Amino acid sequence: MATMKRLLADLAAIERQLGELGGAQQMSAEQGPGTWAPAVDIFETETEFVLTAEVPGLGSDDIEIQVVERNLILRGERKWEREAHAEHFHRLESAYGKFERTFNLSEGIDIERISADLSDGVLRVALPKRASGSKQIEVKS
Repeated sequence: MATMKRLLADLAAIERQLGELGGAQQMSAEQGPGTWAPAVDIFETETEFVLTAEVPGLGSDDIEIQVVERNLILRGERKWEREAHAEHFHRLESAYGKFERTFNLSEGIDIERISADLSDGVLRVALPKRASGSKQIEVKS
């Protein structure tokens, strides 16, 4: 029963985070003008939560991932690398600059086994669930 309550609490935390995505973005102390926030999806499998972030044009050296006091912090920077000599942009919708996203991790996440990979402009962070501490004990007569 305690495992079910923890799972429901984890799902509620994820729902709050997803709700924040639809609202105004909160800036950290380091953020300011010229910053952006990559779009993030969070989903769950039987064994883990998975966070994906859209980071086109970034390499693994451009992204920093840390866990600090049960907070997962994603940081990075997409730099403007184009020299505009005689170009006249008519539309520029791509975002550039620094970003930082922070997500609270529940006690049900095994922090030691978190992993991340980057492929085709999508960062995938695997957040493995801790093994449940419950066990069915057979009563012998």
